[in-house]
Amino acid sequence: MSQRTLQPLCDKIGRERVDAVIRDFYQVLRSDPELRDFFAGIEDFTEHERRIADFWWTAMGGRLEEPPTIDMVGRHMPLGITDEAIDRWLALFREALDRHLEPALAEQWHAMARGIADRLRRTVVAGEPPGVPFPQRGS
Repeated sequence: MSQRTLQPLCDKIGRERVDAVIRDFYQVLRSDPELRDFFAGIEDFTEHERRIADFWWTAMGGRLEEPPTIDMVGRHMPLGITDEAIDRWLALFREALDRHLEPALAEQWHAMARGIADRLRRTVVAGEPPGVPFPQRGS
């Protein structure tokens, strides 16, 4: 009987493609008429993209010497995010994934993004208490 080996999503995608997806995605977000205003307060986009790429890397099972600490609910609460904005974010994220990844990998990463979107809908849009901080793998 052969032994099955689990491969984390980070290993299937690779760090270079994670970085490419995030760069592509934020380039689109910064020019999107519906979402660009949510990102107007970010002064250093290079640093922001690096932190977001690090977040995804660790969420996919990757390890970093210094994993990011991200207060997702706290950062998004004052922005006035709506369900429509979250839907748009998810659609644009899926497009970026589809430009860089094979369909199966794009779907796996997008499923994770939908989980984050659901959490933001519950806490930021609907006002439920955030509860436990967003889990970070590898820390």
